Amino acid sequence: MGKFFPILFFLACRINPFYTREPEPPQEGRRLNLFSRTVPRNVVRNLELTWEKFSHADYMECLSEDFRFSPDPSDSIRFEEVFASPWDRVREEDFARRLLDRSIVPSLDLSLKLEYEEEGEDESYFEYSYTLQLQHDRDAPGYIKGKMYLTLRRDATGNWSIVLWRDEKTSDIPTTGELRARF
Repeated sequence: MGKFFPILFFLACRINPFYTREPEPPQEGRRLNLFSRTVPRNVVRNLELTWEKFSHADYMECLSEDFRFSPDPSDSIRFEEVFASPWDRVREEDFARRLLDRSIVPSLDLSLKLEYEEEGEDESYFEYSYTLQLQHDRDAPGYIKGKMYLTLRRDATGNWSIVLWRDEKTSDIPTTGELRARF
């Protein structure tokens, strides 16, 4: 009788030992295995990785709570209605949700070339030349080129994040400022 007890228990409780559960939907949020944010340059690597892997949630982890984007002065004038108010973290997240959505942008290739770096104890500064190629069906450029000046700060937990992204136009080719304004 003792060996039949588990079977009787399952039957009495109406538990099916072969039951398969419904799969859970994919979770929003961190999906990528990113570099540790305890090193400033890793934050820039994470930025590049999150754009190429279309992970807006992980991208937002690269930005500080007081993040600001500063467009090239020519973009500020050309898109005055867009950049009249500061481009903060909230506006950057709206932009990232659109840019890093595969149904809107099926392919994206970001290339960064380090031009200068200055690492401090609590603040670091990087200059990168960048090119960005993307496919989309919006009224926005598909080839972007310029220079980004990134200021990173270390928080109380020792993690670094981008507090300022200043954009510079280096040719007649559109910048990420124009992309933000038109996307």
